[in-house]
Amino acid sequence: MEISNIDISTLLNMIDTFYNNAWNRLTIILIVVGSIGGIVGVAWPILLKKFSDYRTKIEVDKLEKNLKEQFQNLSDENVKLIEKGIEKEMNKLSEAIDKVISKKLDDVDIKINVSKGLIWHTLGTIYEEKNVLKSAFSYYFSAFKCYFYGKDESNLQNIILCIRRCYKKIKDLLFLKGIESEHLNLINKLKEINENSRYSNTINEMKEEFNSLKKRLKEGKELIL
Repeated sequence: MEISNIDISTLLNMIDTFYNNAWNRLTIILIVVGSIGGIVGVAWPILLKKFSDYRTKIEVDKLEKNLKEQFQNLSDENVKLIEKGIEKEMNKLSEAIDKVISKKLDDVDIKINVSKGLIWHTLGTIYEEKNVLKSAFSYYFSAFKCYFYGKDESNLQNIILCIRRCYKKIKDLLFLKGIESEHLNLINKLKEINENSRYSNTINEMKEEFNSLKKRLKEGKELIL
């Protein structure tokens, strides 16, 4: 293959063949950038050392040497093409890194929600034991939201049991109407994650329990436990 006729596609394919995974592609991009202009600067030796762990240093040095020799013989036009190709690859890499960072932030947010959920859950239990239902429901519904956004379905199911248990303790229609919006929000959230109908029974049962309780309270009848 004539060096003068090399194009960006051929060069990148050659590099991709040598290193066939994402981390190693990053290594080669850094090598190429360092070869054509020292763009990486002070960070170059550090980055090269870190990523050389994925291949022996001999292989990295060999590839770097070969690439430098080829770049010395490239025309200005081809160098510019390669620079554009590298810029494109670096943009892709930047986007990939952004996605990783975003995912990490999402993971942190999930953990925070679960932690808050556990706190609200505990406080709700304390108030339920004291029969202070207004506070118990407030904390239970808050815990439900945290578990929902924290994607903790195990604790989500536990908090649902707590809420259903407290429904049976309500003896005032106005109180029931006061938490109806939270009840409906809970039902709607369960519908959002009702894949494979795994929450269908819970949704139907809770709707029936709530509506039946409302009807009994309207008629002045207490729930017989």
